[in-house]
Amino acid sequence: MKVKIRSQFIATPGYTFIAFDLSQAETWVVAHLANEARMKDALINSDIHTITACAIFYPQHAHCSHLWRKQPDNSRLCLTCNTNISDAERYLGKSSNHGNSSQMSAGRWTQVINSDSDKPPYVTVTESEAKRYRQTWLQFYPGIPNWWRNIEAGLNESRTMVTPYGRERTFFDNWGSSLFKEATAFVPQSTVADHAFGCIQRELGIAGGILGISRLPDVRRYGKIVNTSHDSVMLEVPKSSVADIAPQVYAQFRRPMVVNDSTFTIPVDGEVGERWGELEKLTL
Repeated sequence: MKVKIRSQFIATPGYTFIAFDLSQAETWVVAHLANEARMKDALINSDIHTITACAIFYPQHAHCSHLWRKQPDNSRLCLTCNTNISDAERYLGKSSNHGNSSQMSAGRWTQVINSDSDKPPYVTVTESEAKRYRQTWLQFYPGIPNWWRNIEAGLNESRTMVTPYGRERTFFDNWGSSLFKEATAFVPQSTVADHAFGCIQRELGIAGGILGISRLPDVRRYGKIVNTSHDSVMLEVPKSSVADIAPQVYAQFRRPMVVNDSTFTIPVDGEVGERWGELEKLTL
């Protein structure tokens, strides 16, 4: 029997873990960097991974005003056009969003998908299928290739890119696809990390993030931060204090951001539990 490594991390007796992460954070940033209207609408009003899967596998229904309902088998049924997106199709839609946004090649994307094919939903793809999905994705989100062209133009001019948080990076790689991929990934990844850890944008002046969480009196007094990543934080707190501390942490983590003069707030998901690998949804 396989045991998840994370399930081996157990909270101190009398304590529990509460974890928060920025949901689809890099996709939110990419959508606003590229000013991709369809992607922004999907993030705000629908489920972007299901929307993407519909565009790839059922293009005749891609422009429906979808109203999705999750089914017992984890598929998504649109109550408007009756399109049913399987769990496997949504998985490929999700992977397409992540891979294509960073200019991952069809060959590399095929390797990534197939390397995880022994895990649910047990999906494999051919490189020709990956190329077809990628082309459909680019046609459905036309703002993305325009954004890529702007990145290349900026690199050609100064080799330096600046994030919405003012972080600068100069690239020295040889001109070509490797440079473009690295530069494309830099701004979304860096922006999400700076946002999560508590950098303050001059346009808004709003503190928060993990730095703000670490300064909460109740966290200092009763709990502690036990894990962080570029878009998430986990704390260990007394079980009796979850109802008091969790909303405070959530409020610090969920704050607005400005990209291309557009203000938006990335959704935050919460979980709670005594084992890291077996956390359950936290409802506030």
